[in-house]
Amino acid sequence: MIRQNTFYKYAFSSCLAVMLMTMGHAQTGNLTATFTPKDGKPITLQFSQPLLKFDTPHGYWYANPHNGDRHMQFAPESFYGDRAADVAFISLHEPANDFDFYEGGGNDSNSVTIQNKILTISAPEYDSRALGNKPMHIHINSLTASEISFTISGAASLRMINSSNPNGTPGTINGTGHFFREPKYIQSDVLPGCDCDPTIYAAVYDEENNVRTASPCEKALNNKLFDAVQKAMAPLFSNVQHTGEGKMAAGDINVIMMPGHVDINVPVKDRPYCSSDYYHNGLTGFNAQKKYFSNDDRFGLRFMRTVSDETLGVTTDAAANSKMQAAKVDSLYKLASAKKITMEQYMKAAQEAMTNMSGNSPDIKKLEAENNLYLTIIFNPDNKTETDLKLADKNKTVVTHNIKGAAFEIFSPIAKDGDGNWVNSRQAIYFGKFSAPGNANSGVGFDVKTTNAGYPVNGNKLSIYNIIIKMEGGKDLMDKAIANIDFTTLQDLIIKQ
Repeated sequence: MIRQNTFYKYAFSSCLAVMLMTMGHAQTGNLTATFTPKDGKPITLQFSQPLLKFDTPHGYWYANPHNGDRHMQFAPESFYGDRAADVAFISLHEPANDFDFYEGGGNDSNSVTIQNKILTISAPEYDSRALGNKPMHIHINSLTASEISFTISGAASLRMINSSNPNGTPGTINGTGHFFREPKYIQSDVLPGCDCDPTIYAAVYDEENNVRTASPCEKALNNKLFDAVQKAMAPLFSNVQHTGEGKMAAGDINVIMMPGHVDINVPVKDRPYCSSDYYHNGLTGFNAQKKYFSNDDRFGLRFMRTVSDETLGVTTDAAANSKMQAAKVDSLYKLASAKKITMEQYMKAAQEAMTNMSGNSPDIKKLEAENNLYLTIIFNPDNKTETDLKLADKNKTVVTHNIKGAAFEIFSPIAKDGDGNWVNSRQAIYFGKFSAPGNANSGVGFDVKTTNAGYPVNGNKLSIYNIIIKMEGGKDLMDKAIANIDFTTLQDLIIKQ
């Protein structure tokens, strides 16, 4: 009985091993392509490709069931060892099964390059002047989550890598490609309250540049935040005077979008933010689905108040004084050039004239600090640069609890540094879960109030848990912003922990 069980166990193990070997073999992909020059012998390049991981950018494809969009990209690892081996760089983005394309043609999304360290085979370049300038052709046999199969035919061009000849050798190509991957797609979390598709149909999937196409659910969250920030800022926009064009009167406040930030200074529109057209989902970080959402494009505004000519010292008397002192410096220079006075006498007298010229001038740097306000809104802050507040005046910095629903606020008033420059007033308002703020140094010479944001261990990654509003500039402009921002709308975004 023992021998019989041993036999069955051995037979089952052997059978399983054969099955696994067969499955492993069946899941090995390959590409073979033969280039035939017009006058010459055929050249064949080929390689095999083991089963690809579902999340690798080196062999990624999808078929979007919502709109029929299809994309495929294939490339060797960044460091793929022996360059003598044949490799391929392929990018295909077409809804049809059959399509033609040129290298550098109208659709840059399609590209096929097969190469080794000696030569490169690719689609021919488009030339409207050349007769018979034919394209390369691709036929898609199948495209599913687990495999893609296609044929390559038509025209091609061969170039020797070390050749100085910029023109390739024309010819034809015949080839097949068949690759396998784990049968699933990368996904984000589902946005709470939305019936959205979390699948990431990434037409852009670029690990090197840390960017990929957002999922429909990630796009829905961006829509939701944009709408909320618009609504929260609308009362402030309606209570500041801003023309944005032409000559502004003293005291007018112009609202300006800061570079790199999204423009929320447009009319508020109600829309179903959960919806997606699946074509314009935008971009996000390559591994954004693995961590809590943080806004890649911060919401930022600049408020700039116009200062009167009198405040700037631009008056008739001031202009006349400046003109007189400038003439005096010019006369002194002529005397020094004619050696009527010494250079030491010239420098002393010229310095006195320049002092008289600017003695009654306003402190421009202080005016700039007091008449500008920079405001940013940060969702789910995830680093110390975002959570900490750099201080202007450490000794006069205060932590307050004046805004309903906020964890706390930090305010640091304007101060003059050791170089005579003014450091803007700073204020930050914290909503959500934060540790008590303490004093620290940033490590580069700046005093900060430091705090840490808290997050649940296994929370939904497309939820908002913490928000910081940071302001830098004039104190009265900060007060105006605080009096008019609809904080309730922003707080309604937060999932309580």
